[in-house]
Amino acid sequence: MTKTKKKLEFRYYTLPAGDYVLPKLGKGWEQEYGLGYEGMLHFHNLLEIGYCYHGNGKLIIEDRTYHYGGNMFSVIPANIPHTTVSAPGNICKWEFLFVDIENFIRDEMADSRLSVDEIIRIVNKHGTMKTKANHPILSELILSIIRECREEPIYYKDAVKGYLRAFVIETLRLDEERVQTRKNDKLSEYIKKAIGYVNDHYAEDIKIYEMASMCGLSESHFRKVFEDAMNMKPNDYINSIRIKEACRLMRKEDLSMEELGIRVGYQTPSTFNRNFRKITGRTPYQWKTEERSHNGLLTDFLISAEKGWEGKE
Repeated sequence: MTKTKKKLEFRYYTLPAGDYVLPKLGKGWEQEYGLGYEGMLHFHNLLEIGYCYHGNGKLIIEDRTYHYGGNMFSVIPANIPHTTVSAPGNICKWEFLFVDIENFIRDEMADSRLSVDEIIRIVNKHGTMKTKANHPILSELILSIIRECREEPIYYKDAVKGYLRAFVIETLRLDEERVQTRKNDKLSEYIKKAIGYVNDHYAEDIKIYEMASMCGLSESHFRKVFEDAMNMKPNDYINSIRIKEACRLMRKEDLSMEELGIRVGYQTPSTFNRNFRKITGRTPYQWKTEERSHNGLLTDFLISAEKGWEGKE
């Protein structure tokens, strides 16, 4: 049996000479979307920006489905199949801006830090739907362009160019944040792996280059990544874990200072004593003999929290 191909409609728009934005505004765009089209997708020759004021339904972009409501907006590059379908019986108010984004970027953003081709690539990366609550800057820029196009005050075409440039810049910023988030997630995995290794092997002769190799990084890069994430050098973290363990052992066992140092990874008593005093402000003997509560021990340590991890959990 021959499989029936899905229909796809091409909706082509032309802009007046010298303009980059074609607004589709007003009462005609308040309707029940999708009636009579049976979910048929369509695409445009221009970037489509849509703003939903009220109503609900679903927006299909290629193989992804978004459920929309009031104060949400869509950004769909040219040539990407999509359609809007209102919930049954639901009258939705949308307004649209069709943007010749490629020519705008080439004409108006040649002075940017990125090349125009890279900016175009990022802006046209994929279609998406956002909420005003989560993306207030983009939302306000879209509404500002709509307002200028509706009211056409003096210099409105210049204002539209300014808002559109700001829209592109905000899009670039969001893309940079996504890239940085992915990068930070990867760096977090490096740090977690390194910390786990130290916690398991603090009593051994730990070499920083071995930790770096385990993470797949050069030693210099590993040191930088670790210090950026932890606010302390790798050796300082190793020492903090060793001294923490030494304090725990002193509460449980009656060990000589020499034996205690060896148990937590120090080869000589002098190295143990020096690092213990650096972190706790006391010698091991002073710490052991003082009558003090050990419950708040960690508050006395000069240990920085793992940057960013606590906030993510």
